[in-house]
Amino acid sequence: MPESWPFEFHFLRPLWLFALLPVVAVVLLVVRRQRPETQWGDVIAPNLLKHLLVEPDRGWHINPVYLIAAGLVISIIALAGPAWRHELPPFVEDKAPLMIAISVAPSMSDRDVPPSRLERAKQKVRDLLAARAGARTGLIAFSGTAHLVMPMTDDRAVIEPFLAALTPELMPVQGNNAIAAVALATTVMAAESLAGTILVIGDGIGDEAAVRRVAGRNGVLMLSVAPPQTDLRGSMRSDTVRATVDGSDIRSLERRIETRYQSAQSAAFGARWRDEGYWLLLPAALLGLLWFRRGTAVAWIVAIVLFQQAAPAGAADASWFRNLWLTPDQQGRIAFDRGDYAAAKELFTDPMWRGIAAYQAYDFLASAESFRKIEGPAGRFALGNAEAQNHAYEKAIKAYDEVLAAEPGNPAAKHNRAIVEAALEAQEEKRRKQETGEAPPDLKADETRVDPSQKGGKRIQVQAEDLTTPGAAEAWMREVQTSPADFLKQKFSIQAATAPQPPEPRQ
Repeated sequence: MPESWPFEFHFLRPLWLFALLPVVAVVLLVVRRQRPETQWGDVIAPNLLKHLLVEPDRGWHINPVYLIAAGLVISIIALAGPAWRHELPPFVEDKAPLMIAISVAPSMSDRDVPPSRLERAKQKVRDLLAARAGARTGLIAFSGTAHLVMPMTDDRAVIEPFLAALTPELMPVQGNNAIAAVALATTVMAAESLAGTILVIGDGIGDEAAVRRVAGRNGVLMLSVAPPQTDLRGSMRSDTVRATVDGSDIRSLERRIETRYQSAQSAAFGARWRDEGYWLLLPAALLGLLWFRRGTAVAWIVAIVLFQQAAPAGAADASWFRNLWLTPDQQGRIAFDRGDYAAAKELFTDPMWRGIAAYQAYDFLASAESFRKIEGPAGRFALGNAEAQNHAYEKAIKAYDEVLAAEPGNPAAKHNRAIVEAALEAQEEKRRKQETGEAPPDLKADETRVDPSQKGGKRIQVQAEDLTTPGAAEAWMREVQTSPADFLKQKFSIQAATAPQPPEPRQ
């Protein structure tokens, strides 16, 4: 636990702790009544009673009253909602954006780290992509200059062939300009709604202060692939992880990336305390095993059998029996935690949870219908999200405006409103162009034919920016018969010739 843990621990529903007072009072009363002095005190004189009492030697045992009291105390503490860590709201994305800047400097060809520093770095990138499946990740290669290999994407299969093709020979200028790589990563990640992490993989990072300065709001980590005995000049100190032969380095990087991102999310969207009371269910259930005393279990089993015989037959039997023990919201939460959102939205009666379950099940119409029943900023914000997913942009903007009227500084509502407003403007602009004939309607061609007599295609001039847009690499590989290495070499050459790079830092 972190050092601040004792100060973070608290109860979400502390009033439940007052229930401990009657438990303590009843236990003291029962224990007092069980004492022989209390049972015989009204019958035998106290001066004689102490000579008449004989305590039998019954061996080691626990008073059942204490076990019952322990179960009640544990249950009350669980109801009070112990909490010591935050969790993010249900509509916040939980995958941290990451930009990987891998060094392709000549020193990365050294084989003091088998098979080579560069190949070990590539292996670690693949391991990290596999561990972060579904998360947005980009790739930059740098030597004397820095170049965007792949923009932010959640498809690791697109990154891997270009990662494998990276060699020092592809770079137009040799060196180890990590500052340029971090500056380029910062520019690419400026479009992200929240700060992310820039991971520099290499055998040195240069001027630490300059690297942190150009990183801006983003965090910077370094994965060192230099030999363990190497003195890393300009390392990131506590933010440097050395590559290992196992996966401990990847796990360490994952923890740091997620911690940084959750901190940024908490600052932007707000976070709520996570109820940890469910951890106490197991000890309370173990104490409940004392229910199986001789004769008691048989009576309950007979009662359960009779209830099942009286229940209606068919598929409704199981739900009828569950309704005896669980409320609809409890059953809905079980289905929700299991990932069965379609069933959860039918079980929940609470409109917020019903709406969240429908949202997760991609039933945005039902989600919006549930959120309309909730007053207050939380309900309006959720309604705005659902309406945005329904493409009802004007209704979504109205919902966000209601949130901002109640909470003018709500960053999540401001951010989502800006996105929806831009989508609405794009939709209206497309509609106006279609009405004036400037743009064709959204109709697919009835038939596509190729002219077999044409001798050649249209000649186009490739610009530097054409090679850095999302999908450019995939389109190039689909249309041009070339290797990833040839593509990257030409791309890097064009970028180096057209875009000025920051100067090489002094070592």
